[in-house]
Amino acid sequence: MNSEEMISLIIEALKNVNSLRFFRTERGYQGRFACALYKILDGKRIFPDDAIIEEEYQKNYTSHGTRQRPDLIIHVPFEAGRSGTRSENNFVVFAFKKDANEKKAKGDFEKLDALFDKLKYPLGIFINVSERQGIFLDKYTGTNKNRIHEFCVKLVDDKVNILHAYFKKDQIINENL
Repeated sequence: MNSEEMISLIIEALKNVNSLRFFRTERGYQGRFACALYKILDGKRIFPDDAIIEEEYQKNYTSHGTRQRPDLIIHVPFEAGRSGTRSENNFVVFAFKKDANEKKAKGDFEKLDALFDKLKYPLGIFINVSERQGIFLDKYTGTNKNRIHEFCVKLVDDKVNILHAYFKKDQIINENL
């Protein structure tokens, strides 16, 4: 998976969630975003053919080494009896929050870190659906700076405003898209 290409497709999906109704709740936004991402990824050869987007997939400690429940993942589901491990074929993990504050963002960053460490996701995305348009990546204290991206989305006059933050050589890059 090319992370830069995937980030570009995520931004495209964020821009396609443009109805006020979906900005009112975290789950509403998450569901509509998943639909937009499905549509954008359809026919692209970024992931193996058996990769899926899955919402709220429950992890259990015995099998996964964590009880985290990611909001959205892109992966090839592990099948018992097939060679390999549950930490293979994991591509992108998402955490969504409605109107995150610093404490909530830090909590989601910690959850993403647990999934990076236990299940080897190469890319983690934190999406804050917020009227305040805040970025909290400067509060990230984990060891996976090269894997994490934060987006804050807001709808203003039927236009999607997107803030994007990520680390580049230990510096935070902020973009207004």
